[in-house]
Amino acid sequence: MKLVRKLVRQRSLALLLLLSIVPVLGFGTFSYSMSLRLIEAEVKRTSEVAIAQMKEQVDQLLRQTEEVTGQLSLQAGMLQLVKIQETPLLGTLQAANDIRRDLSNFSTSIHAVDSVYLYHRKQQLVLTSNALLDMESFSDTSWLPALQHAAAERKSKLWITPRDTGSEAAPGSQVLTYMLPLPYFYDEPEAALIVNVKAGVIADMIRSFPFDSRGGLLVFSPAGQTIVQAGQLRLGEPDNIGAMLGGKAAAADSRPVKLDTEAGAMYVTTERSEAYGFLYAMLIPVDAASRNAQLLKLWMVVATVVLSLLSVFVAYFNVRQFQAGLRRIFLTLRGKEEAGGETEQEPFDADYAGGFARIENRIAALLKEMGEVRSQWKSQLPVLRDHFLLSALLGNHAGMDPWLRHKTAEPALFPDPVFCVLVAEMDATGESARFRSGEDAWLFLFAVGNISQELLRDKFATETVLSRQHVAIILNMPETEADRETVRAAEKLRYAVSSYLKQTVTIAVGRIVGDFRELSVSYQDALHALQEHWPKAGNEVIRGGQAPKAPMFVPYPAECEAALLAAIREGDRPQAAQELETFFDGLNGSRLPFALIKTYAMQLLVSIIRLLQEYDPDLALTFPGRSLYAEFAQLNASPPMCSWFGETVVEPGINFLNGLKRLRMETIMDRTKKLIEERYRQDLSLQLAAEQLGISPSYLSELIKQHWGETFIQYVTRYRVDKAKSLLLKTELNIADIASEIGYGNATHLIRVFKKSEGVTPGEYRQQNRS
Repeated sequence: MKLVRKLVRQRSLALLLLLSIVPVLGFGTFSYSMSLRLIEAEVKRTSEVAIAQMKEQVDQLLRQTEEVTGQLSLQAGMLQLVKIQETPLLGTLQAANDIRRDLSNFSTSIHAVDSVYLYHRKQQLVLTSNALLDMESFSDTSWLPALQHAAAERKSKLWITPRDTGSEAAPGSQVLTYMLPLPYFYDEPEAALIVNVKAGVIADMIRSFPFDSRGGLLVFSPAGQTIVQAGQLRLGEPDNIGAMLGGKAAAADSRPVKLDTEAGAMYVTTERSEAYGFLYAMLIPVDAASRNAQLLKLWMVVATVVLSLLSVFVAYFNVRQFQAGLRRIFLTLRGKEEAGGETEQEPFDADYAGGFARIENRIAALLKEMGEVRSQWKSQLPVLRDHFLLSALLGNHAGMDPWLRHKTAEPALFPDPVFCVLVAEMDATGESARFRSGEDAWLFLFAVGNISQELLRDKFATETVLSRQHVAIILNMPETEADRETVRAAEKLRYAVSSYLKQTVTIAVGRIVGDFRELSVSYQDALHALQEHWPKAGNEVIRGGQAPKAPMFVPYPAECEAALLAAIREGDRPQAAQELETFFDGLNGSRLPFALIKTYAMQLLVSIIRLLQEYDPDLALTFPGRSLYAEFAQLNASPPMCSWFGETVVEPGINFLNGLKRLRMETIMDRTKKLIEERYRQDLSLQLAAEQLGISPSYLSELIKQHWGETFIQYVTRYRVDKAKSLLLKTELNIADIASEIGYGNATHLIRVFKKSEGVTPGEYRQQNRS
């Protein structure tokens, strides 16, 4: 009875293991089919991208060929040459030599052009860039039947794709031939331009294939002939592929077509050029694309075999022996050993639950130990980081390998592709300085490193390495404007150190490098720049990585200064702010030392003050209680200098000039009004008034319209009419006398003007208002 139960238990376990094969097979089959679909979709996507890029390049090349050929055909010399009949012979004309030179220039201007011919039908001559030949001695004439056929159908242009440039006896190279019959509107062509484009250029346009496979690219003509075959895959009869495809468009399915070719099974993705009808077919070997899926299939077979063997093992071997092996493994994990059977045997089944509890405790202890090791690793991580960065700066790549292996599973230390090293060195100080040279240098450099981290980390990935003589600041940034951004960051850091630590620093900027392993190149450039700079004054940003040369001469930006002064004079605040920023951006981008930038800025300050002094020599009211030159001398960086100019100099200057303009305009209007009141009886015009005031007539007219809302003539007329109305009511003068009194030559003129203004004549006005 015990034997029967034992057999049933063994078979049940074996059956359970056999049944476990079913989900393994199901999951494996599903994963295999899905992976094949994903691979095929990726093959089609990447192939379509590659074909689209190549198709665009080929279409652009052919369009360029057509455009240049059209331009050549429209030249005056070409048109005259086409009109020549049987005589005179082309070889006797100077124009033929000019056309040969044009053909030579054409063939060299487009690298893909193999040769260019001008065929003259009347004289049966072919003019090339090298010679003038008759049709009997010219070997490449296979295009002639196509030209005759095109002339019969009145075609304006024609492509022959492909074509052999040789003869039947001596085959030449494969080309794409473009023929342009001349003249454009013809009953029968008099000549033709024949341009041969190298077919091999198309093969050079494809660089790689999906999955780095040994694929191939076939380009077929609209008639199905093979134009070019590119890639490592070579087919003996590529035209068969074109016949299989049948000139159909690419399938709308997400997977490529699978074809059996002479080189094996291939994934084929096609696309047709709408402009020229070329069919592009990319062939990728099936085995190269689905190699990973085949590994999944192998894994599924191995898992099935292992489970099958395990079920056989359980069915044919004693379960007790299997349990004894588990017991030995359990005792080993618990720390005990069975030596020759002398140790006390514990019943396995009775202590089964407790044994696994002890295993759990052992695992917990192991995890705790791993946590302590990880904690020790993190505590040592800053030291390892400094060692790693120092090794990178010194070019010791071997010292970087452990860190790089550890950092692969963590976020990238430097996420961007471009690197630059700034090296900051403390300038010499006196005894009364806050940080003294030598004893306080390390503390000062430590503070500089902290300031750089706080100042630049929002814009760049920034790391610092400290030594006794200097601090190296590693900047990691995107490629966009990396060169200018490094100089700006150095200037910003120099100004911040001067402001916070009250001590100057010299910062050297190394060259921009595109690989972390080239970091030592940027570091050595910065150190070399510091060594060359040591005898000069400090508190500067200097550039490294440049060959020694004569000092750069950057002319003073006089155009920016003139535009800025014009904007200040006109009171245009936005334009003045833009010109001021352009002035300083041009200086900062020219890599000038800060001392020269400050000199140029001083010259700008003098020019602005001279402009304001043209209107008021004493600027005490414009800048009350301020000494501009003293404030300017305290500026130590370009960004705050630009802000100081905008807020302290330009804005008050514009306000000052606007105030003067308003005062001057009010004065001019008062003087104009007084002039009219004094001289209205005489011949008074806008030109005369402008000359009396010393301004231009147009400017005076604009001011009058702005302040009085009417023209000069309208204001004078209204004033004279008012005077006439007063004389009509207060005196007994007749109309002629009143006209003479207010500056009109005769009564008729006064009556016309008065009636236009008041709607009645002067007499009617006097009668209405006296009654």
